Amino acid sequence: MRRHPLSLAVFLGLPLAAQAALDLPGIVVTASKRVTSLERTDMALSVADAEELRQANISNTDELNRVFPELFASDTGSSLFPSLSLRGISSSDPYNAPVAVYVDGVPQAVGGFSQRLLDIERIELLRGPQGTLYGRNAHAGALNIITRQPGNEARFGLQGRYSNLHREIGTSASGALLEDRLFAEAALYHDDIQGELHGTRRHGDGDNGGGRFALTLTPNDDLRLRLSYSRDRLTSHEEHYLPFHGYSRRDIVPAWRESSYTRRVETSSATLDWMLNDDWTLTSVSAYQHYRHSRLLGDFGLLHPEQERSSSQELRLGSNGEGRRWDATFGFYWQEREIHARRSVAAGGPYDGFLGAADSRIDGTEKALFGEFTWHFDPRWDLTLGLRHSREDADTHFEQQGSLLGAGFAYRGSDRFTSTTPKVAVGFQASDELRLYALASEGFKAGGYNRIGASTADAVAFDPERSLNLEVGAKATLFEHRLRLNATLYWMRIEDVQQFVGPVGMQSLQNMGEARSRGAELALDWLPDEDTRVRLAGSVNDSELTDSTVRQGNRLALAPRSSLRLSGERRLRWDGLPGELVPSVGFSYVGQHYFDVDNVLAQGGYGLFDARLAWRPAEGYELALYGNNLSDKDYRSYAYTSGASAFAQAGAGRELGLDLKLEF
Repeated sequence: MRRHPLSLAVFLGLPLAAQAALDLPGIVVTASKRVTSLERTDMALSVADAEELRQANISNTDELNRVFPELFASDTGSSLFPSLSLRGISSSDPYNAPVAVYVDGVPQAVGGFSQRLLDIERIELLRGPQGTLYGRNAHAGALNIITRQPGNEARFGLQGRYSNLHREIGTSASGALLEDRLFAEAALYHDDIQGELHGTRRHGDGDNGGGRFALTLTPNDDLRLRLSYSRDRLTSHEEHYLPFHGYSRRDIVPAWRESSYTRRVETSSATLDWMLNDDWTLTSVSAYQHYRHSRLLGDFGLLHPEQERSSSQELRLGSNGEGRRWDATFGFYWQEREIHARRSVAAGGPYDGFLGAADSRIDGTEKALFGEFTWHFDPRWDLTLGLRHSREDADTHFEQQGSLLGAGFAYRGSDRFTSTTPKVAVGFQASDELRLYALASEGFKAGGYNRIGASTADAVAFDPERSLNLEVGAKATLFEHRLRLNATLYWMRIEDVQQFVGPVGMQSLQNMGEARSRGAELALDWLPDEDTRVRLAGSVNDSELTDSTVRQGNRLALAPRSSLRLSGERRLRWDGLPGELVPSVGFSYVGQHYFDVDNVLAQGGYGLFDARLAWRPAEGYELALYGNNLSDKDYRSYAYTSGASAFAQAGAGRELGLDLKLEF
């Protein structure tokens, strides 16, 4: 049977060589759930490999805005509730982010977004609605995290960093148990997080640890089965909020009780790739994830335990090879979720009597059929048509005890949400160096029921949020493949925008009308010479509510007007010094944005500098000095109002540290 080296290389996680000494390395992606080159993929797409992540001092998903400035991940003060924003589409809802996150094809619970990046091959950021192939909650984009796959050669790695904010150590190992047939891999880490707050016993400290273990079986050249298990545990005391205007001092008035939370995430998956023949590959991704957390809000005396169990199955058939007249992907997706959330009020606490206990149970089942077909009807033209039809059934049982703020109630509900999300794209290869494309796509964020926070029965349910995206883009490689340029213009309409409303402790998700978002994105990757690399990426965005009863014209929350990332690195060699020195510097800018849909609390634009000086005495060995937020810039990462007062979460201050990597 004829083999396709490009496909097999991606399946096995093997690096692809550059075309020539001064060429930028070619990039292959699986964003379309088939193996394609970055330059021939007709969508807005950014890719960062392990080397780029390391040069930007990135070890956790929370820090990805240092390579993907278009993605705004706001630190809300708790890793349980990430707030993601892309192309102006954001959500204050921590349970249904507008950006879907996948690790090796497995969908992740939103509360598990903040995770350690263990043994990463590359990360792909798909910008714009991805409803056809990725379904629910990918209506602003999707984040694909691909881990490094094992090979016959045994590999052992040790990583560590020591700074004023982190004391971390990690190890990884992989290799063949049976040559060419059975492979094993393992990775473990522990991070002792040092807080920056004053006035509390633990000062915002945290403790994070976990690992991953996987077996890969390849009984023949056509079949590959990967079994994986990962576990993560995070205990943190970071959820303390400061006065909105005095946040920079980081002084906390001692709380009635100190806030804390513990998060546990366990994921098991089985991925099967079966090359049926030269033309088709059958892929099955089966997964089970158990997410749970226990959260104490000390300032309010509120305890919020939650857990979510999720089972999913994706079965898809995709075309193989190059030089075809057409390519296609067809599939079926199923997911079942069970969610249980509670709230209890501590006796004698600040909210005792004002808030009542609450209990919420939500069961949901999603089924979807999807397909995407690309017709290469001319050597220079491609037409892509895609469609996904989803059906989601949801049931809830919600109980709220009465209090001074309102009467108690019980609510039972069942609903069915259906969605059909199409996609049309046209690509034109204007020359060997330039590709142009136009794209129309739709996405949706699921409707459902509030877990905790609804103050009346009418506030329990909410409808889906839907988006329509129109964009045009250009992808070019210039100056003999030493400069790569990607540029995009887009316009989006969002219907039934979902946003949180209500006072703290009684917030619920509601639909707020229609919004519009438009903007531009640009990315440059330049190789001036064989030892120097410069990267530039940025975006501008204008988003606002266009059809809302009382908030028309307001900007969407957590949607920066602009973003920028500029970085450069150079390799230096001297006689008498083993190996090489690699200095790198970076600058990130986040534009002005609001924290609330009422546009009351705002953060002005701010810039952060980072740098790294690495010594690599031999291949696989690196010792580096690094720094983040070198100017110790003060900025708010999140804010909210409570009555007549406003509170904020301070962004991470200056970090200086030492980083060590050994791999052999």
